Amino acid sequence: MKRLLAALLFLVAGAVHADLAADHAARLRALYGDRPTPALFREYVAPLTSLGEAPVNWLPTLRPIAQELAKGAPSALEAARRINRGLWGRVGVVYSTKRDKANQDPLHSMRIGKASCSGLSILLADACRSVGIPARLVGCNWRAKPGNHTWVEVWSGSAWHALGAAEDCAPEALWFLPDAAEATDDDPRYAIYATRATPNPDGTVFYGWGVPADRVTDRYARKAPAPAGVRVHIAAERAGERVAVPFTVDGVRHVTPGPLQDLNDYATLTFPSNRTFTVEMEGRVFTHRAEPGAIYVEQL
Repeated sequence: MKRLLAALLFLVAGAVHADLAADHAARLRALYGDRPTPALFREYVAPLTSLGEAPVNWLPTLRPIAQELAKGAPSALEAARRINRGLWGRVGVVYSTKRDKANQDPLHSMRIGKASCSGLSILLADACRSVGIPARLVGCNWRAKPGNHTWVEVWSGSAWHALGAAEDCAPEALWFLPDAAEATDDDPRYAIYATRATPNPDGTVFYGWGVPADRVTDRYARKAPAPAGVRVHIAAERAGERVAVPFTVDGVRHVTPGPLQDLNDYATLTFPSNRTFTVEMEGRVFTHRAEPGAIYVEQL
C-alpha cells in the first residue's frame, strides 16, 4: 500500500511539474517570441530548474526585478552583469554554507536569505532567464586543490560568458579561472560541465548531480604551459569565521577573502616549489612552505 501511495504521489508530482513547466515556457515564449533562437530558448531560457531543485514558479517574482536592473543594457552580457550587481540586495540573499541544501530553488533561497555557490547560481540563472537571456550552470571538482565550484554562463552575441553569482567582476577576471584552467577531459572527475535541459546524446551528466550536461572543459582549460612555480592559497579565520584581513608577503599587500565570499576563494600567491615564506598579518607572522595546492588558513 505504501509503495502504491508513493508511486501515485510521484506521478502526481510529475504531472504538476510538467504542467507548471509547460505554462512557464508558454509565458516566456509569449514574452520573447523567437528571440533567442528556438534551440537556445528550449535549453537555456524555458527550463524551470537547473540542478534538480524543486520546480517553482519564480517568473512573477524575478522578472520585475531583472527587468528593472537590466533596463537599457546594450547587450545581454551587460544586462546579466547589471542583474548580478543589483539582484542580491533586492532579494536579500548572501553566500553561506549554512543554507538548507546546495540546490535550493530561488524562492527557497529568498525565504531563508542564504545560499551556497550552487543556490546563488540557480537564482542568477533564473533571473537572467526571466528576461530572455539564455543562462546555464557550469561547474567542476577542482583538480589541483580540494573542493568544487558552480558558476553561471550567459549567452550574448555569439558566445557564452562566465559570471560568478554575487560577484561583481568582469568575466575575464573571475577568481576561479586559474583553478578552472587545471581541468581536464582525460579524467571525467575533473572535467567542467554545463547544464542543459534535454539529455545529451552521449549521456553526459553534470558532475555529482545526474542532470543533463555538456562538457565545456576546453573553454577553460589552460592552452599554454602552466606558469613556473606553485600556487599557494591563504585565508584567515577569527573565532571560526572567515575574515577579510590585509596581509603582506615579501612586502606586497594582499587581502584574505571575507565571510560572504565563496569558501573556495582564497588569496592565491605563486612561489618557487618548496620555498619557505612568511605571512605578516595583524602584527603576527606565520611561516609556511610552498607546496603545490597548499591551503593555509591563519587563525587570528
